[in-house]
Amino acid sequence: MNKTEYNVVGVMSGTSLDGVDLVYAKFTHESTWSFTIKASQTVPYSKYWESQLSILHKENLKQIQKENEAYTAYLASLLKEFILDHNVHDLDAVCSHGHTIFHEPDKGITFQLGNLKKLANLIGHQVVCDFRVQDVALGGQGAPLVPVGDQLLF
Repeated sequence: MNKTEYNVVGVMSGTSLDGVDLVYAKFTHESTWSFTIKASQTVPYSKYWESQLSILHKENLKQIQKENEAYTAYLASLLKEFILDHNVHDLDAVCSHGHTIFHEPDKGITFQLGNLKKLANLIGHQVVCDFRVQDVALGGQGAPLVPVGDQLLF
């Protein structure tokens, strides 16, 4: 199946801890790729999430796993609300970067919170995630989409 149009919702969070960024974009391929941003939103973190995300890298594996479950459910609730509020339909995929807890690519280490398989089940849409893991495993810096996106879109 060769599609020329993709409707995608992207979600990510950065180390600034200002919140979760969501965007609904349409990608179109004619002779080249182009995109249109249909909607975007930043959902500020609650005091709880701001606090947890700032210290989680110091916690034990059991606590990290517990928060991974909770953060995945949190992302799912934000995504469902965003999709409903912005009348997103014909969605091809949700692309989730998650929230980086560990990232030391020179040591082969990277982990993003909120990318559990259950995210797709909770939101009822196909999810593409863990962008960094394979790139780091293959010796990259964990930003595999940046050069490809830049080349295709700009």
